[in-house]
Amino acid sequence: MLSESVHQGILRKFDALKGETLVGKIPIKGASKEQRVPADQFVEEDHILHDLIRGFYKPAGMNFLISYQGTESDDNYGQQIIWKDKALHEFEVIEMRPPSSPKDNRKKSDIAAARFNLHNQIPIGILHKAKKGINVVLGLGMIVEENSQGIFIVKPYSLTLELLPKFKTLVKDLSGVINDGEINEELVTEVLKEIKQRKGQAKFRKLLLSKYKSCAICGVEADYSRASHIKPWSASNDHERLDINNGLLLCPNHDYLFDKGMITFKENGEILISRNLHSYQQMSFNINGRLKIKMTTKMIQYMEHHRDIIFKK
Repeated sequence: MLSESVHQGILRKFDALKGETLVGKIPIKGASKEQRVPADQFVEEDHILHDLIRGFYKPAGMNFLISYQGTESDDNYGQQIIWKDKALHEFEVIEMRPPSSPKDNRKKSDIAAARFNLHNQIPIGILHKAKKGINVVLGLGMIVEENSQGIFIVKPYSLTLELLPKFKTLVKDLSGVINDGEINEELVTEVLKEIKQRKGQAKFRKLLLSKYKSCAICGVEADYSRASHIKPWSASNDHERLDINNGLLLCPNHDYLFDKGMITFKENGEILISRNLHSYQQMSFNINGRLKIKMTTKMIQYMEHHRDIIFKK
């Protein structure tokens, strides 16, 4: 049985990971029934974001949906996602279509669960199955309507942007946004800072997409790559945060290595690999000493910061 605190943690995780690309089943449902996704800073115990079996995900024994996996395949309900900005993984509306087969013994419970979310205004996590084995987190959605065709209409929702969400159990878990009817000014300030950062990072990604068509290292398509700051957001001033020269478009694996200081680059673009990254790990991450990126003169100062401060020699 899914506890309330775990449910809240899963929703926070979907909200925080908006725009992230998840490769394979392990970060979504774990390696096996015995090895679920490990506890992290969002969820206090092992968990599942989605079972990857069907679009609707309702955990056994629960009367509501946790998440939904949308596709754009004609073989699977057709176009379900109406995009606001696909490059930024922002949707305007999602049309959740329940299973149509009369032999589907989970159809009724899926529909009942979606109606429960609708009537009680409980948000759900949204995944976009971009390709086989590749899912992009679209954040949270709220079911706002069941139309005459039995399609559930979902609009974007954010815990961060909703300081007074209707889902009251989540209010308590925002560490005191509201305390005895009074606004916690300090926390509101932190929330507004996070909103500003999210908007800035979305704009930064859009800028990088005008420069890069794929991962700067391995060529993975831009849609499945991340906007990575060379000099981190937290260490940058307002100009540097949105400076296109302070960024690389990297696939999830190489973004992780770069962010953790396991790799960096010389002034001529040649890669430097940390001694902490063993040879077998380099093979797993598709890294070798012959790799090189295009480096411009304006990128050099940012990369120097990365080599001196972030890189683990």
